Amino acid sequence: MKKKQFRMITLLITMIMGAVVGFSVSIGNPALAAGVVLAGMAAMYNLKSRLEGVVEDERIQQVSQKASRVTLQIMALGLALGGAVLIAMRNTYPGHTDLGFFMAYASCGVLVLYTLFYRFYNREYGGWDEE
Repeated sequence: MKKKQFRMITLLITMIMGAVVGFSVSIGNPALAAGVVLAGMAAMYNLKSRLEGVVEDERIQQVSQKASRVTLQIMALGLALGGAVLIAMRNTYPGHTDLGFFMAYASCGVLVLYTLFYRFYNREYGGWDEE
């Protein structure tokens, strides 16, 4: 399969997924939305394996890694700051305190998950071993 054909088919799959997810949200059926997303991801993975030519090179992987790291840093910082602000404003807006705690805990969870994966990949690829 050629790259242009791959792009067109993935665009079509994405459009269908968006329409079905929107419909499932409007009728209140989360199982349908989750099923369509998983089926779409499986279809795109299957299509990617049939793609001819170079799909990714080292530059693309490095750019993706840097973008992922910056996104992770911004999200963790945003969740932590947003959670702290909502918790600090609990007297003014008591209804948002639970959301603030959720955001703070989510930020901690993301950082713990990042640390675990960092240690795993550091050992996997022969990085410096901590004692």
